[in-house]
Amino acid sequence: MMPAKTIFSMAIRFLREHLLTMIQKQIANELDEGMIGWVITVPAIWDEGAKQFMREAAQAAGVCTEHLQLALEPEAASLYCMKEHAIRVCEQSTGRTVAPLFEEGSKFIVVDMGGGTIDMTVHQITIGQRIREIRRACGGACGGTTVDNAFRAFLHEVFGNEVLETLKQDSMSDYLELFQDFEVKKRGFKSELGRKVVFHMPVALVELYENMTGNKFADSMSKSTKLSQSVSIKRDKMHIGFEVCKDFFSEAVCGIMNHTLEIMTEDITTIVLVGGFSESSLIQAQFQEMFPNKVIFCPQDPGLAVLKGAVLYGFDPSVIKSRVMKYTYGIEVNNIFDPKVHSPEYRFWSQSSSQWYCSKCFDPFVTAEQEVEDGSIVTRLYSPGNKQHEVTISVYASNQIPTYITEQSCFKLGTIKVERPAQGWITSSQLRVDMLFGGTEFTVKVSDTCNGASYINKFDFLRS
Repeated sequence: MMPAKTIFSMAIRFLREHLLTMIQKQIANELDEGMIGWVITVPAIWDEGAKQFMREAAQAAGVCTEHLQLALEPEAASLYCMKEHAIRVCEQSTGRTVAPLFEEGSKFIVVDMGGGTIDMTVHQITIGQRIREIRRACGGACGGTTVDNAFRAFLHEVFGNEVLETLKQDSMSDYLELFQDFEVKKRGFKSELGRKVVFHMPVALVELYENMTGNKFADSMSKSTKLSQSVSIKRDKMHIGFEVCKDFFSEAVCGIMNHTLEIMTEDITTIVLVGGFSESSLIQAQFQEMFPNKVIFCPQDPGLAVLKGAVLYGFDPSVIKSRVMKYTYGIEVNNIFDPKVHSPEYRFWSQSSSQWYCSKCFDPFVTAEQEVEDGSIVTRLYSPGNKQHEVTISVYASNQIPTYITEQSCFKLGTIKVERPAQGWITSSQLRVDMLFGGTEFTVKVSDTCNGASYINKFDFLRS
């Protein structure tokens, strides 16, 4: 089986080469790829390992990592809505003036609904039209493919697993056309009680059913107490009742609404819907029904909102003012033992300083749910100790604020090893640990104040 990173890399390589070819056709001189900045968008709920995975896949595809930025999809969507479409000063249809949606101080939820997942967060507009994240991203696997899976399960119920699998093997084009037609109908599906939705049905599917089961499809449907009133086929069209079609959306709608309710507050005025799945009329109607006192805003071309917003982000990443930390980040340290605080289990005696210490302590730099401005650097100074051959800085994270690195919520991100200077560390030597927060990626730098050596990003999120 081909590794996932290879598949991602192949897709990125194709897009990169296609873009470079198209640009080269439009310019007379040789294209200097060093002048191109690349932006890859990732869900805000992804962890550092997933982001590193994408960066490594892009690097393997020929993208220069120094010219690559990762943009969080809800932030890119917010930028697109703010800069291009969000502020509607006048409704062309009525001429009625409306209040700006994204004025300074306003708070809004961005709901990015893609195929596999939904990704949402809460943003606020600050001075200078910068974006402040005030609630860390959340979401889950309840995107458009959840509806596709429900439709697929319905087809298996109607035709049987064996018939569907045979169609897939013998006539892949018919199988794909079946789901492509459903994709179109899915986006335009409206809550109109009593009507039936018409789907294109490959003739080969009905023929396969009748040949493999020995039954006429129409007879089978009429004998089914569950399907006789809701499903019928006329030539190459399948007519499915409204309630059955609505059930295709039930799991996805339930998940999306629950996630939205979790982060909804009274001072939020607007819900911004972006992503391909947000084009569904039924999804938009569900938001309007669930939140009648909020403005439900879906921009033009919502499926392209993240893509176009990523371009804006690439030109000016500083428009993101702050982000909310998903985890508490810190390192493992030895602290002077305090019997009122520390467990005797980790107590040890230091000969060099002639006192008791506690090992495996967690020293936090920032905490989960803390708002951190973009580009913030938190610094700690530590004594290396002259007798050590090297110092290992172990970086940990937790969704709580642990006392020890051994606690269940705490997990190791990686280590940075600092080599001992040839002449050894002097008494006043210190190791400076800088953690850079607020960006889309997490950076750690360790500097030896004795000899000026620096160690940056020496740990591996994918293999730690």
